[in-house]
Amino acid sequence: MPANFQCNSEPRVQLTKSRFLIFCKMSVHLRSTVRRALLLANRAGNGPIAITGQRAALGNASAMGSAVASPNPKPSIRTNVYENNIVTSPYADCEFHDMTLTQKFFESAVRWPDKIALECGISGRRYTYNTMSQAVCRFGSALTRMGFIQGEVMGIIAPNLPEFPIAMFGAAGAGMPVALVNPTYTADEIARQMTLVEATCLFGVSEMAETLKAVAQLCPTVRRIVLLGPSQDGCVSYQDMMQDSGDLFNDNIKIDIDNDIFILPHSSGTSGLPKNVMLTHSTVGKNVQQYLHPEGTNNRPATDTHQETYIGFLPFFHSYGMLGLMLSAIESGAKLVTLPRFDVPSFLKAIDDHQPTYLHLVPPLVSLMTNLPEMKAESYSRVHTIFCGAAPLGAPAIMKLLERFKQPVSFQEAYGLTEMSPGVMMSPLGNKKLGSCGSLFSRTKAKVVDLETGQRTLGPHEDGELYVTGPQVMKGYLKNQQATDEMIGADGWLRTGDIGHYDEDGHFFIVDRLKELIKVKGFQVAPAELEEVLTTHPAIKEAAVIGIPDERVGELPRAYVVKKPGMESVSECDINAFVNAKVSAHKQIKGGIQFCDSVPRSNIGKILRRELRVQYANSCK
Repeated sequence: MPANFQCNSEPRVQLTKSRFLIFCKMSVHLRSTVRRALLLANRAGNGPIAITGQRAALGNASAMGSAVASPNPKPSIRTNVYENNIVTSPYADCEFHDMTLTQKFFESAVRWPDKIALECGISGRRYTYNTMSQAVCRFGSALTRMGFIQGEVMGIIAPNLPEFPIAMFGAAGAGMPVALVNPTYTADEIARQMTLVEATCLFGVSEMAETLKAVAQLCPTVRRIVLLGPSQDGCVSYQDMMQDSGDLFNDNIKIDIDNDIFILPHSSGTSGLPKNVMLTHSTVGKNVQQYLHPEGTNNRPATDTHQETYIGFLPFFHSYGMLGLMLSAIESGAKLVTLPRFDVPSFLKAIDDHQPTYLHLVPPLVSLMTNLPEMKAESYSRVHTIFCGAAPLGAPAIMKLLERFKQPVSFQEAYGLTEMSPGVMMSPLGNKKLGSCGSLFSRTKAKVVDLETGQRTLGPHEDGELYVTGPQVMKGYLKNQQATDEMIGADGWLRTGDIGHYDEDGHFFIVDRLKELIKVKGFQVAPAELEEVLTTHPAIKEAAVIGIPDERVGELPRAYVVKKPGMESVSECDINAFVNAKVSAHKQIKGGIQFCDSVPRSNIGKILRRELRVQYANSCK
């Protein structure tokens, strides 16, 4: 998107107080004197909160900003966290609400109307919580005016921009589930996903116009393409939508938070081709509350004198970027600085310009930052917490990074998966067990099951497959009941496909992976998807793909290929060129291609990727 693109951050029509109707009951049940004290401290000086439609108002909005900011108390961790080898959370039960995610956003908008909510780290384009809320209403109203109805799906295929959450909340507020798509995908890859969800509307940026038009040709359900940026023939302009009066935005649309879908991210699950994960307003909303549990985070709601600042370069289409950055920022009145793509100069400039309080990282970036000479101490002086997820990270790398900070900094690792909305566990405050994924989120349970029989639940320090359950478990895979049943048992336990163990304190350690997917820079790559592409090459009889370790990006796809008779002249370069034309960059087979006589398979024909991983490991010795 052009850096000089400007958006009117103060829409001309102000929403009246009557449009912020205020009386939808919030169910708040304080479960302990300590919990009650924490909540009261967090809301000191606040007027009573009440909600009726999707937009919220406060009994005393002006008092919200006057609360005194204070550090969170150290968590009171229970020592007995497992019984019968079922591990439970050490935290008190967090409180849940009965609002949609759009309603929850409007509550933040009224609570912190003048705080900066979103700012583009490249152009400086910004929205306050108030102007963002108006843009959400206009976007949702414009969708309704164009004929879109509740239940139809909108696909967002866009980089991290301030307008990403505006489009998401606007569509969700109109009752439209939002499918999240990697904007670096090819037209074929995007169309495959949009066809599965039967998307009727696409949202992207003007630079992607030709790609999205190609997607619409491949996906007949698409009726409109909305583009941010200069107008394009055959597309709707986001700027034109911002001229909508907002009068068709329905405050009282009936949304069942337990069953109606909020977002449809993509995941490969434990095996097979990518699938669309159904995450409801309830599962995602509850996971936000679990993540922001006051006993487990340094995050503090905004006040007159305090506002958390996040640098939003982790992609919003990824569940980590969606919950760990976007939704948690909005929930706490934080300022979210968006970066449409990651490059070192832009990232460092955003840190210099905005001096974040939180850094949300992935392992490859931890390594990068550790070795950067450009880190200015003053730019990092407000950082109090570093949060890392998407892949395991070793203790030496953590220590090396923390040594670069002059002030004490909390380092919290987390573990999750898209099917869990996505958070499952994270390191407690004051964590001393670097390299551990930490403790379970509030209201979450886990067990480790033996790999041989899949029946025996293991005790501490015994490696097995991790199973988890909690209120954040997905509704299921869209239009794929078989895959859903394979992932979630009748008893509600979800298979993670990860191998690990826990210790006597209920801290978890992930040591390996049963599931087949490959993680490149934290992004999922399904071997089955690449195998399907490879076997469409006229010279390839069969193929198998595994992930191999790489210090820079985590893993790289590596292919084992059996050629058809008479095709001996086809080279690795020929096959790479063929694959690269069909997949996005992170899926390219950069771990090499090995030609072989056969691919190892089980007696029922399943590719034995574990054998290939052992074979590769032995070849590296």
